[in-house]
Amino acid sequence: MRTPRYGVGVRKRLDEVHKQRSQKYQCPRCKKLTMKRVYSGVWKCNKCGLEVADNAYSMSIKTIR
Repeated sequence: MRTPRYGVGVRKRLDEVHKQRSQKYQCPRCKKLTMKRVYSGVWKCNKCGLEVADNAYSMSIKTIR
């Protein structure tokens, strides 16, 4: 969403959110960089199939008990 309508600060924050939600994160179970966002708040590992609920746009879970 790169439109000239809003200020540069809003566009920079929006770009950061898009970058965070599309990158891959480390799976807490198998330790591979395969966790991807399925939809808002749900993250799934493509290798071991682990699904976790976490933040909407970035993952912060460190360990699975």
